[in-house]
Amino acid sequence: MKNIYLVILILFLANCASNDDFLDQEPEINSNIEITRIDELDKLFNGMGMPAIPNQVGLWCTDNSSMPQSILDESTTFSQTQIDQYLFNTKINRDSDRTWGPFFFYILRANLVLDYINSGELIESDEPGLKELLIAESHFYRAYYLFELAVIYNLYPSEANANELGMVLRKTSSLTENQSRATLRQTFDFILSELEMALKYPSDEKRSVYRINKATVNAVASRIHLYLGNYDKALEHANNALAGHSAMIDYATEVYELDYTFWYGDFVYPNTAEQVPFSGTSIADFYVDKYFYINYTNGNWNTSPSQELLDLYDDNDIRNLFFIEGWFTRYGATTNPWVHYMNSYVGYNPAGPGVPEMYLTRAECKARNNDISGAMADVEIVRSHRFHLDNYTALAIPSDAKGAVETIIEERRREDPYEYRFMDIKRLNNDPLTDPIILSRSANGETVTIQPDDRRYARPIGDEIVILSGGATQQNQY
Repeated sequence: MKNIYLVILILFLANCASNDDFLDQEPEINSNIEITRIDELDKLFNGMGMPAIPNQVGLWCTDNSSMPQSILDESTTFSQTQIDQYLFNTKINRDSDRTWGPFFFYILRANLVLDYINSGELIESDEPGLKELLIAESHFYRAYYLFELAVIYNLYPSEANANELGMVLRKTSSLTENQSRATLRQTFDFILSELEMALKYPSDEKRSVYRINKATVNAVASRIHLYLGNYDKALEHANNALAGHSAMIDYATEVYELDYTFWYGDFVYPNTAEQVPFSGTSIADFYVDKYFYINYTNGNWNTSPSQELLDLYDDNDIRNLFFIEGWFTRYGATTNPWVHYMNSYVGYNPAGPGVPEMYLTRAECKARNNDISGAMADVEIVRSHRFHLDNYTALAIPSDAKGAVETIIEERRREDPYEYRFMDIKRLNNDPLTDPIILSRSANGETVTIQPDDRRYARPIGDEIVILSGGATQQNQY
C-alpha cells in the first residue's frame, strides 16, 4: 500500500521545477501514515483552496497588453522574463519555469489519486458518491490543466500540425514515467478522452465551491471544443453548463469605487472580492458565477493594458473601474504613469470558466450558425450586467455572421482580457471566417511582428524542465 511519505515526495518533486529553494532546506517528514480509506484520500487531496499559478504568457503575449517605453526607461517594474515574453523571444531569461511545474503539480496529484483508487486496496467511504467524485475530479484536472499547458507550449492543433510536438502525457504518479512529448494529435485525443471520463460524473451537487460538478465539467468541455473549432459540441456543453448554473454578478450593484491612500499615492480602486483588505471576502464568495476557481498571477503587480484594449470599452462600462490610472507612479514613472488592470487583487486574475464566458461561447456558436439575433441576445445578457441600465444602449445587430463573431470576440476581450485572449488569438488565426491577427510590439529598441502562423505562438519550455528530464522533454523548435 502506498503511504503518505510517497504522496508528499511525489507532489514535492512535481513542484520543484517551479521553485528551487528546496535545495537549501532539510526535509521535514515526521511520520509515515498509511492511507487506507477513500475518505482519507479525499481529505488529503482536497481542501487546498484556490490554485495560484503564474501565467506570464496569458498576460504578455496578446494584443491586450503593452509595455510603454517611457515606463521601461524610468523604472524596472517589467522583469526581463516579462519583456522576453512580450517580445515573443524564444530564449526566456529566468531561473526556472514557474508555469509548467505548478500545472503539472495538479496533474500528478490527480494521477496519484487514481493510482490509489485503482489499486483496489482502499476501504470504501460511508459517504455516498465520494469515490465517484474523486475519480471524476482526477480526470477533470488532467483534462483542464493539460489543456492550459497545451495552449501555452504547443502550436495550434490544426490538421497540418497534428504531428508537431504536443505535451508530456503523465498518466501515473511514477517518477520514472516517460517524459518525452507526445504529438499534438495524441495530446488532444488524451484531453478529450479525459473529458469524456469526467463527463460521466452525474451529480449537479457541489460539495464546496472548489469542487466540481456536472456544470463545471461541461464549462471546461465547452472551452476546449471552442478552441478546437468544434462549435456544435461547444454549444452543447455551454448549454449544459448554463442549465446547471447561470447566475451572473450584476456589476451595477456589486462593483463600486473605493478611495485608497498609500505611501505611493492616492488611487481609486474597484471594490470587488479582494479590493477591501482584511474584509474577509474571498474571491469565491464574490465571484459566484465561476464554475471553477483558479488564479493566474504575473508576480510583478504590473498588469499593463494596451491602448487597443482600453479603446474597446464604452465610457459607461463599469468594467472601466478595473483600470487604475496613474498606477506606475508607484514605480517612479513620471513621463507616462499609465494604467494598471486590477480585477480581484493586484497581479491576480480569477481564471477558470464562468457564466459570462458560457454566454459568449454560446453566442459565438449561434453566430457561426447564422442565428445572429440569438447570438446578440446572449451578448446582451452579459452586457446588461456590466452597465447601469439607465445609461445603457444595446449594441447594434450585425448584418452577417462574420460581423457578429467579431462583435462577440470584442466582448470576450472586454469581459476577461487576460485569461483566454491568447487562446482566442491562436484559434482565430486558424479560422477562415475571421481576419488574421498580426501582433506588433516594441521594447528597448527591439521591434517584433508576429504573423498568424508564427511558431513562436508555442512558447518555449524552461531549460530546467529539459535538463531535469534528461533531455527526454524536447524543447520547441523555431
